[in-house]
Amino acid sequence: MLQEFSQQVEDTARATVNQIHTALPGEIVSFNPGAGTAVVKPSGKYITSDGVELAYPTITDAPIVFPFCQSAGIGMAFPVKPKDDCLIIISEVELDAWRSGAESESSLRFDLTSAIVIPGLLNGGGALVEKACSKDAVVVQAGATELMVYDAGVEITGDLKVSGTITADETVMIKKLDLEKHVHKSAVPGSKSDKPENG
Repeated sequence: MLQEFSQQVEDTARATVNQIHTALPGEIVSFNPGAGTAVVKPSGKYITSDGVELAYPTITDAPIVFPFCQSAGIGMAFPVKPKDDCLIIISEVELDAWRSGAESESSLRFDLTSAIVIPGLLNGGGALVEKACSKDAVVVQAGATELMVYDAGVEITGDLKVSGTITADETVMIKKLDLEKHVHKSAVPGSKSDKPENG
């Protein structure tokens, strides 16, 4: 009798836990940049209280996490594309109050409808990660263009386009040419122009 009761308690607890979602890998189905929300498909399957395996449903209107400070207007964004891997976090509370300030109409906890998505989940490493680790650097790459920030300075591979002023407190070198000491040939044969002047 006691053994049957213990088994019933265990089965009930397992069934309850199986309905609690915390975090799982998934795939981006689509992304709405204007709204900052994605449609995502969780990976794997879940088991019902009857022991039936089912595929996770597609989750819609899930907010995406980017490194961003909204109050200061400072942050970083990158493309989010279909088929990208992601980490789906399930909020302990419903997102209604956070989204709009409205109170939730129900009291669902750890429910798939309260999903938050972190893009960029890696299924394996890669050259970019290896370089960042070997150089102790932050590496930003877009196609053939690369920006690397590490203790030796900042390295840019690719074309640099600037809208605004470039200010340097130290010497600016271009292929071992010191711009501060650089002079141009004059139109008058045999003479050179003066060094560059400020103002």
